[in-house]
Amino acid sequence: MNTKHEIEARLDRSLARQVRAPRLDRRFDGSVWARIEAAQGAQPVAAAGTSASASTVRASRWLFVSNVAGYLVSALLVVYFAARMLGGVDIEMPVPSLSPEQSAMTQQIISWGFTIGALAFGLMLSPLGRRLRSEFS
Repeated sequence: MNTKHEIEARLDRSLARQVRAPRLDRRFDGSVWARIEAAQGAQPVAAAGTSASASTVRASRWLFVSNVAGYLVSALLVVYFAARMLGGVDIEMPVPSLSPEQSAMTQQIISWGFTIGALAFGLMLSPLGRRLRSEFS
């Protein structure tokens, strides 16, 4: 039976036989570096010569500012209407009386629940948790 490594090795050999790349020498490296230097030398001249890049930067700033303003306005509207809607709500509900022992036990159970939940959430973000999540998804 073929293992994963044997299959990958055969595929790699097959790909190497199919693709023939030419040998590159120092002249190729020199021409690449010459093109890079020419592009770097031409870049500041092109940026200084065109005003389109400056207007693009200005437009992107205005777009960002308008997005932030929109977020703030929508957040304020949500808070305002939620406060108006929930402002007049009076809930009359009798609270059951618990003995001090029951209250202490309930607090302990709730604190253990939060502790276990926080640990589980933290472990979910660890490398082991990521590996387990990838196994199940």
